[in-house]
Amino acid sequence: MWVLLLNDMRASNVENTEPVCKAETREELEGYLQRETVEPYMDGQWGKHFRQGGPLEWYNSPFGCDNAFINVGTREDWMRRASDEYDRKIGSLIYPLPPSETVLPIGESEA
Repeated sequence: MWVLLLNDMRASNVENTEPVCKAETREELEGYLQRETVEPYMDGQWGKHFRQGGPLEWYNSPFGCDNAFINVGTREDWMRRASDEYDRKIGSLIYPLPPSETVLPIGESEA
């Protein structure tokens, strides 16, 4: 899965990018970005580069495509990495109690 990151010109921190849309391939995102791009124009105080009324209208053009397109992997990739991290951090640090011991909820005691 690929994500397009752009910065909203109305944001207080215009240097920060945010995810705008996703696609299966980088080429799909590049094509979408190209279709939404128009000749630069002024809209009041705003200099814009994307189609007026379009979903990208209030975003600045990326300052280099290498940072605008991010391969985030698939849901399965994220699940596998999370599972591997859990096994590495939790599985190796916590030892199971022997079967003969009873653990009571906090605040309860044996009668």
